[in-house]
Amino acid sequence: RGYLIAAPSVFRSGVEEAISVTIFNSLKETTVQIQLVVKGETVSRSHGTVLDKGTIKLKVPSGLRGQAHLKVWGNRHLAEEGYIFHNYTTVTIDSKGSSVFIQTDKPVYKPKQKVLINLFMVTSDLRPVNDRVK
Repeated sequence: RGYLIAAPSVFRSGVEEAISVTIFNSLKETTVQIQLVVKGETVSRSHGTVLDKGTIKLKVPSGLRGQAHLKVWGNRHLAEEGYIFHNYTTVTIDSKGSSVFIQTDKPVYKPKQKVLINLFMVTSDLRPVNDRVK
């Protein structure tokens, strides 16, 4: 038996992050619980049921920055088998930044064709950073 947890190393404040969970050779559904802990205090938690693989969403509260522990554990009914796994890692929580969108005039180009692009830079609330990029 084994498991694989895939999560971003940087979480964005105020964003719902997705944590991917894979449990190898699972015969039964497993309840997976996730906590985000900052300075010993749980600031967010989520859970879901996984059979083989699934995704669990975790809402990161606004206004957080710095280091946090992401704790993940899976269990079945404690009367049956108890915890299958329990682990944690350190993640960074950063404020939402700007995003760059790149648009091209064609999905595929042939050699020596001219490539036309548009760049859009927006803030976290999708407002333009400036009016014109040169």
